[in-house]
Amino acid sequence: MADPETEAISDFVQETPYVRYDRDDEEVLEVFKQNRERSVAVLDEEEDILGVIHAEDLLGLLEERQGETLYEFTGVAEEESVLDGIGTKVRRRYKWLILNLGTAFMAAAVVGLFESTIAAVAILAAYMPVVAGMGGNAGTQAMAVTVRGISLGEVSLNTGKRVIFNEAAAGAVNGMITGVLVAVIATAFSFGEFGLLLGAVIGISMVANLVIAGFFGAITPLLLDRMGYDPATSATIFITTATDVLGFLVFLGLAQAVLL
Repeated sequence: MADPETEAISDFVQETPYVRYDRDDEEVLEVFKQNRERSVAVLDEEEDILGVIHAEDLLGLLEERQGETLYEFTGVAEEESVLDGIGTKVRRRYKWLILNLGTAFMAAAVVGLFESTIAAVAILAAYMPVVAGMGGNAGTQAMAVTVRGISLGEVSLNTGKRVIFNEAAAGAVNGMITGVLVAVIATAFSFGEFGLLLGAVIGISMVANLVIAGFFGAITPLLLDRMGYDPATSATIFITTATDVLGFLVFLGLAQAVLL
C-alpha cells in the first residue's frame, strides 16, 4: 500500500497497546483509557502474546465491580444470591444489623438526655428526623466521593487534608442553603409561639450537622483505609452514628439553651 518514494510501511502500522499478564485490573483499565483501540494484547515475561482483552470484557468487569460496591455499601455479603435461603441471608447480615443497633442506641441515649426539653417544646420532635436525615445523606455523599478517590489512588490519609476541608466547607454551604429553607418553614408554622428563635435553632443546627457530615464522611473512609479495612464496607455505619449523635446534641442542646 505504501508509495516507495513518498511513504514508508511504518506510516500504515500502528503499535498495539499491550499489558503484562501480571498487572492488576486498574492498570488494564488505564491502558484502555490512554488508547482508542478496542482491544489490548496481553504479553508474558518474554513479551510473547498470551491473548487479547477486548473492551467488552472490561465492561463486564466494571459492571461486576459496581454490583460488589452496592453490596458493600449495604452490608450484604458479595457472594449472597437473591435465591439464597432464609438461614443463609440471616447469617450473612445479622452482624451488621447488631452493630447498627448499637450505634442507634447511642443516638437514642443522646435524645434521652434532653427528654425534658422535648417534653417542654414538643415541636422539636417533628424536626429531629429532618436534621438527622439531612446529615446522613450529606455524609453518604462525602463518603462516596472519598471512597472513589481512594479506589483510584487519588487520595490517602496522608494527603487527605484538602479533601476533608473541602467536604466540610461544602457541608457548611449546603447547610446554609437547606438551613434557611427549613428555618423559614419552621418560623412560618411556629412564629406566634417562638418568633424567629425556633427557625434560627434549626437553621444553625442544619449548618453544624452538615459540616459534621462532610468532615466524618471524608475522614472515616481514609482512616478505615489506613487501618487496612475496606472503607466502602462499614463507613456508613460510623458516619451515620456521628451525624445522629452530634447532630442531635447540637440541635437539642441549642434548643434547650435558646427556647427554654
